[in-house]
Amino acid sequence: MLIRSILNQRSPRTQLITNARSSLRNGSVLVWLLGEHRLIREDAGIFFRRANLGSDDAVPIWKDLEKNSSELDPDEIYHAKVLELINEFLPVNEFVGKPVELPLLRQFGLVENERLDQFLASAFGPTPADGEKMAGGSKEVPAKPSPAPAQK
Repeated sequence: MLIRSILNQRSPRTQLITNARSSLRNGSVLVWLLGEHRLIREDAGIFFRRANLGSDDAVPIWKDLEKNSSELDPDEIYHAKVLELINEFLPVNEFVGKPVELPLLRQFGLVENERLDQFLASAFGPTPADGEKMAGGSKEVPAKPSPAPAQK
């Protein structure tokens, strides 16, 4: 949570590149997700466990946790908050307790998907006629011929 608060205070002009060189677990998943450009090894994935709050809710509402916090473990409360923040990027209820591999992260648009990007560029890119105009720049328009000089 501390790292998240520090990253949220950075300048808007600062681009954060997060590079996961191994699989990520729990809170490190959130830090990785905060990057504008996310990289991850081909054989790595992410994993986050369910918060042990004595209920079946994987992502409880934070306000409700504050009311009942006296009987809960503080570490579990913070972990539940982390899961709530991860839920902004991924559906936590579906993926909690399961490893999430690179192909699924690509489907959610969380990492670069070169093949999908190429497909979209070819599907929505300029048509060849448009491409010729773009490549050739603006065409010259011939000037109007000047009137012939009057004969004397």
